[in-house]
Amino acid sequence: MYQEGDLTHFNQTLTRCNIRKCWQKVLSQSDFYQRKNEVDVFNSENRWKKRGIAVIPTKFGISFTATFMNQAGALILVYTDGSVLLTHGGTEMGQGLHTKMIQVASRALKIPVDRIHISETSTNTVPNTSPTAASASSDLNGMAVIDACRTIMERLEPYMTSDPKGSWDDWVRAAYFDRVSLSATGFYKLDLHLFSIVFVWDLNSGSFNAGVNCPSTFTTRPRLL
Repeated sequence: MYQEGDLTHFNQTLTRCNIRKCWQKVLSQSDFYQRKNEVDVFNSENRWKKRGIAVIPTKFGISFTATFMNQAGALILVYTDGSVLLTHGGTEMGQGLHTKMIQVASRALKIPVDRIHISETSTNTVPNTSPTAASASSDLNGMAVIDACRTIMERLEPYMTSDPKGSWDDWVRAAYFDRVSLSATGFYKLDLHLFSIVFVWDLNSGSFNAGVNCPSTFTTRPRLL
């Protein structure tokens, strides 16, 4: 199993390689060894039905091989009532991308998620968007959202410093009355000098029942970390 500093067959040196940490975590969280013992007991007591259990590490590359596509933009609008309108360059298609971007903005702006609203993706707000593909949309657009949020927070910082007991709404109103812009664009591009390709580490653990004399199989407890 890979470890920090190993060289892949692409001749890439692995940095921030957390596969071994993930491996130990999934074994612990899935109660793998306890469940394996239960499987062994079941199999010893059942002639015609058998159970199996497996934990499988997988690795796949993400990001676009066309370098220019590894970029994203975002737009943050803060209104005087403290609400936030967020637009980014990714397309929501049921994978939860909008929800992730709201969560990213919530953490960056330090406000609850119910204060943040999504404007559907459109090139009249965020132009020149890259395809929502390559398992990279959360990373690219999320970093663009963070970039825009950091700009907003930098503009609000003087008011947060002068009124540390104030609220988000107080700081926003103070900035508005001080004629400070409360809208910001964000941009991010993947630094390919650091990463020639990005890897996602997953671990799948699950157990199943199988009939010995017939091809019947069903999963009893799948888990993905």
